[in-house]
Amino acid sequence: MNQKPLISICIPTYNRSHYLKECLDTIVLQFDNETVKNSVQVIISDDASSDNTKELAESYQARFNNITYFKNKENLGMDGNIANSVLKANGKYCWHIGDDDIIQNGALDLIIKILTKKEVALLTVNFYPFIDIKKASERKVFGNDYAVEYIYSAEEFCDKCYSQGFLGIFIFNKELWLNIDKKNYEKFWSWLEFIFKMIGTTRLPLAHLKTPVLFIGQDYRWNENGGALFCTIHIKRVFDKLQEFGYSKNFVNNNINILSKSLPRALLTAKSYDLKWSFDNLFFIYKEFYRYPIQLFLTTLIFFIPNYFLKIAKKIKKI
Repeated sequence: MNQKPLISICIPTYNRSHYLKECLDTIVLQFDNETVKNSVQVIISDDASSDNTKELAESYQARFNNITYFKNKENLGMDGNIANSVLKANGKYCWHIGDDDIIQNGALDLIIKILTKKEVALLTVNFYPFIDIKKASERKVFGNDYAVEYIYSAEEFCDKCYSQGFLGIFIFNKELWLNIDKKNYEKFWSWLEFIFKMIGTTRLPLAHLKTPVLFIGQDYRWNENGGALFCTIHIKRVFDKLQEFGYSKNFVNNNINILSKSLPRALLTAKSYDLKWSFDNLFFIYKEFYRYPIQLFLTTLIFFIPNYFLKIAKKIKKI
């Protein structure tokens, strides 16, 4: 690339070349627009995959000079791979997307216009909670048919649910990310913790694009082995730290209270996806939510329901 990109699309990946190809295909479709091609860098950060990720990524790198592929010498884990991709990026903004996420064809041109218009600390995008390759591949011309809201308070931004915990919705100011303290983060959720920390201290506006431009591919795969439960618990742990980042006690308590109400449903989902039955998992729940007796009572009842019956109920519901 001859100029510094505005956006670095960072794609951390590990042994999922079958998803990565679709992700890349809908990005490169948009490179026929010279403004997009010159403003966007794609970073593929391979966490020591053993499948054909290397061959696939290098084939795209050979075709497009704004695509860069890196393979870690050893597996760094999700947190390390995400952090590594930011360090490799040259853009003013970084947009982490999952290797199974799909960007709407035409959306990059829109996002470039938004980020060029006004500097922000963070831009979050709206999304479709499913994958539709045909719809995503069709060129969408947004024109003036989109809505962006600018907010100067991190708490107000979060209260409007503009910071939902999907990796792919966040486009963040790289300089702000690099300048925050990254010690003692919550494992697997470092990126969310860093973003909360970053927006809690900045004076730059926070922006939300209300028009959906991303197809989220993690709507069911992340549930495997009880992921829904652990997601709820780890997010609660991130919330526990927010007062240290400048958020009010009332804001923190309100959000943890809302999260606690989702606990029974999260456990139902986790068990229907084969959450392991163990007292360690039950203790894990009690340790984090002991201040919420009603939710714990319901959760305990659900915990002792055999997974088999919940899986049958899930199948019946789909019929």
